[in-house]
Amino acid sequence: MNGDLMVDLSPAEIMLDSLVPAQRLIRRLQAVIAAPVPYTGIDLPRRTKDKIAAFQGDIQGRIDELTTQREKAVALIKLIPDTTARTVIELRYGLIGSGCELMPYPDVCETLAYENQTIFRYRKKGVDQLNQILGSTKDSEKSC
Repeated sequence: MNGDLMVDLSPAEIMLDSLVPAQRLIRRLQAVIAAPVPYTGIDLPRRTKDKIAAFQGDIQGRIDELTTQREKAVALIKLIPDTTARTVIELRYGLIGSGCELMPYPDVCETLAYENQTIFRYRKKGVDQLNQILGSTKDSEKSC
């Protein structure tokens, strides 16, 4: 064994692992748009102002795309039938609160008043149910 462990992530785990970084990126891009460009007192040529406006439009388009992807993921998570498993997923992956931080497992345990193993079992159950939802969603898209 060479020490390199390769773990195959399920589609649900890949989706969940992307939620917090996507929310962070959305926040950063929103800050770029909110920044005063050009700063007050600087007189820029019309062409430069047009380029800045186009750049801000591109950033807004990316924000909209990321927000849409996140909303789709959240809607799928809401379909997890086991409410405790869904709550564990929502807490762990920042869907309750700012969305910019993963909640550490000890905090999830404390919030829900469960032991570590119980939280891990509910997380696994939620991921398994989400994979089933993703599978059925793909199957229904193929039949259309």
